[in-house]
Amino acid sequence: MRIVGVRLGAPVARLLAEILEGEGFPDTAARIAAAIEQRVTVEAPLTMADHEAILGALDGDCPPTLLRLRERLLDEQRYIRRITGA
Repeated sequence: MRIVGVRLGAPVARLLAEILEGEGFPDTAARIAAAIEQRVTVEAPLTMADHEAILGALDGDCPPTLLRLRERLLDEQRYIRRITGA
């Protein structure tokens, strides 16, 4: 699956879902788990709130396999804030 264009294999996506669940984001974890189960190979159907949840979950101790995803999400967040003036 892809999240903000970053390709995640099933093991890394499962790790992300586990981290999200452990950090208190069960809805986002469930959406990622469903995408894994459905073998989504394109962009995962996630909302901006899901992106914020992923950033929140990866904020403290980000595993090396998810660093690229975190960087892309931060880039996206900066871009959106810049264009919306938020």
